Amino acid sequence: MAFLELDSQTKLYYEDEGKGQPIIFIHGVMMSSRFFHYQIPYFKEKYRTITFDLRGHGRSSKVQHGHTVAQYAKDLKNFIEKLELTNVILVGWSMGAFVVWDYVNQFGTDNIKGVTVVDQSPSDYLWEGWKFGAFDFEAIKGVMQSIQEDQLGFNSEFIYGMFKESPDPEVHEWILEEMMKVPASIASTIVFNQTAVDFRESLSNVDIPALICFGRDDKFFPVAAGEYIQERTPGSKLVPFEESSHCLFLEEPDKFNQELDDFFQRRC
Repeated sequence: MAFLELDSQTKLYYEDEGKGQPIIFIHGVMMSSRFFHYQIPYFKEKYRTITFDLRGHGRSSKVQHGHTVAQYAKDLKNFIEKLELTNVILVGWSMGAFVVWDYVNQFGTDNIKGVTVVDQSPSDYLWEGWKFGAFDFEAIKGVMQSIQEDQLGFNSEFIYGMFKESPDPEVHEWILEEMMKVPASIASTIVFNQTAVDFRESLSNVDIPALICFGRDDKFFPVAAGEYIQERTPGSKLVPFEESSHCLFLEEPDKFNQELDDFFQRRC
């Protein structure tokens, strides 16, 4: 457990365990590194397993600027360089997948050996002719208003949508605690920005092994969105999770860990 200083105002909380090829797990919007607590014990036996909180999230600095997917990707690049990591595997969940795609677009794949996309469409916005988004303008406007006016109520209800079956009260409690660590000003800013990004035309830039994992319960995105990604990402593999919605690594952790491990061993 440590903090890595990106600049005089920004420190990222991270945990770094195990030895070997590094895997970095990147969480979703308004979430934190704590979501990967089922992955750390498994992967640290074979890999150098790293989780971190994006700026403004979890235990990282609540700096009021830089809350864009593009800046988060720059932070990831800085993070990798400061830790002197090589041959990295990136696992991006939800908005974390946007960070991975943006990283590839900005910096290429020279130091990246493989990626995993976890339950994320290449764009959240319902552009004309695009059916795999989550928000139109009225919906995202409503989300931002709810975060600003009743963040606790919005977050509490949002959690139920992330699971196929309602989570246990204890699980709901710790997730809500993590979400409430993100100030409303930061949450509404990054929610809007990550809704506006669009990676449909740049999926083919991922020219390294890619695993695509989607929950079959489509409260967020259908598996068809994963098929869209798979068709446009050369040599990628799609794995549906039949008993999951958006939190595959919490809902089916054993399958999630095994699928990733098998893929990394064979392809990365």
